[in-house]
Amino acid sequence: MEPGPDLAGEPTNRALWERLTCLAVAVGVALRVWEYSSFRALYMDEEALLKNLVGVPIFDFGHVLSQDQLAPPGFLVVERLMLRSPLDELAAGRLFPLLCGLASMLLVVPLARRFVDRRAVPIAAWFLALADHLIYYSAEIKQYSCDLVLAMAALLVAIPRDAERPTPRRIAALALLGVVAPWFSYPVVFVLAGVGFHWIARRAMVKDGRGVALAVGVCLAWLISFVGCFAVSHIIVSKRDFLWVWWNFAFLPIPPHSANDARFVAETLANVFINPGSLLTPFSLAVTAVLASGLAVVGCVSLGRRWRGGLFLLLAPLVFSLAASALRQYPFHGRLILSLVPTYHLLLAEGIAAVGRLTHVGATIFLALVFIVGQASDIGWNQFVMPKSRARPFDTHGDLKNDLLDYLDDQRRPPRRPERERTP
Repeated sequence: MEPGPDLAGEPTNRALWERLTCLAVAVGVALRVWEYSSFRALYMDEEALLKNLVGVPIFDFGHVLSQDQLAPPGFLVVERLMLRSPLDELAAGRLFPLLCGLASMLLVVPLARRFVDRRAVPIAAWFLALADHLIYYSAEIKQYSCDLVLAMAALLVAIPRDAERPTPRRIAALALLGVVAPWFSYPVVFVLAGVGFHWIARRAMVKDGRGVALAVGVCLAWLISFVGCFAVSHIIVSKRDFLWVWWNFAFLPIPPHSANDARFVAETLANVFINPGSLLTPFSLAVTAVLASGLAVVGCVSLGRRWRGGLFLLLAPLVFSLAASALRQYPFHGRLILSLVPTYHLLLAEGIAAVGRLTHVGATIFLALVFIVGQASDIGWNQFVMPKSRARPFDTHGDLKNDLLDYLDDQRRPPRRPERERTP
């Protein structure tokens, strides 16, 4: 797919935006290394998972993980290997998530160039660089950072717009990634499902029977690998219902049976911009979510006009994630859906660029700064003003910080009556 036009058609503008993009990547890398090097105290989930890693055989999948923990088998293997290194336990355990976080910063630019307008590329890079949730989880002994980078990799190797027939190298990359990725990330299967459907549909549209057969064969290999991973995960997950009770609120009522259900689904969808997308503005969380949602819809229209297949690739993971949540197979909330961050960031960046094309470039710059300044302020507060706040308190949803759902709950909660006005 050809990238969008320059801001003013001048090489100087292109060079400026390239420098801004490179700066975003550098800042994102630095922030993730900074977070890792702070060696903050272990969170309760990290402590619990470590008990299933330290002193445990590398390929031990015959026993249930203690303390209701669950992580992909491949991730467990890598972590157990890391903890056998000479590094300190904290540094070793968090090294693999850090590498995944750094890899995401290296993938964001080629991924954005593939899907969005050229003027949206630096915006998407800055969104990812300053995403506080992603920075935090790049230094946590959990698989969430791995979810993000594998989702980005799957979108990057998907069949491009202008390919008459996939090259052998791309087919090999698709086959390998789809077989290996589910062992390191559960939600990546939602991204792979979209990539597979897109591949098969592209071959069918040009009546390439051999291409369809090849695509179906590769997708079947992905499915077999996923079934194997699912079987191993079923062995090691606790048979108690704790996880399902804990995440009960994140199994969405789809289709909604009431106005309240519909409202909750809409608010949960918008909340992804805030948690885990980490997109903030100087305004309230509600205004931020509405603004981001509106611009993302504009981005959907803009991308759909240019490349309908690209829009499908970005939206398919969201659709499959919602379906899994409705079927009570995978929670739709916070740190468990980092794989959806590329969808939300790229569509928002495309929408911001589209507004500038329809009006004036200044509108793109202004809207981008509204979000980037909001993110930067949050980073400054958490990293430099109140660094101790990184010692994450216990939250009923296990979140890093309050999000849109918490904000709306507070707004709707009736005010407490003064003590003297209460009935004795």
